[in-house]
Amino acid sequence: MNFLFTPSTDKDVVAEGKAFVEGFILGVNVGIKFDRVEENGTLYARIYHPNGDIAYEIVKNGFSKLNQPKHTDFDADHFRHLKEGETIAKSKKSGIW
Repeated sequence: MNFLFTPSTDKDVVAEGKAFVEGFILGVNVGIKFDRVEENGTLYARIYHPNGDIAYEIVKNGFSKLNQPKHTDFDADHFRHLKEGETIAKSKKSGIW
């Protein structure tokens, strides 16, 4: 799965997002599934957290926006789930919204 996220350029949102992710994963056993590494060094992976999908939480809290995947090998159901999180962030005007 390879979804492109665009992080915020607002330093306050970046700091808040960093603290959120650190608080979400520090001290917790997480799983990582490496999907692939491209020739330019771009790594595609997914982090599995016992309390939920970390990508969904990042998007739902407005720390990043979701871009349409450019590859054909993406998980459409997961992408829809992430878009739902983005809709929640937009409706609450959270983070970058």
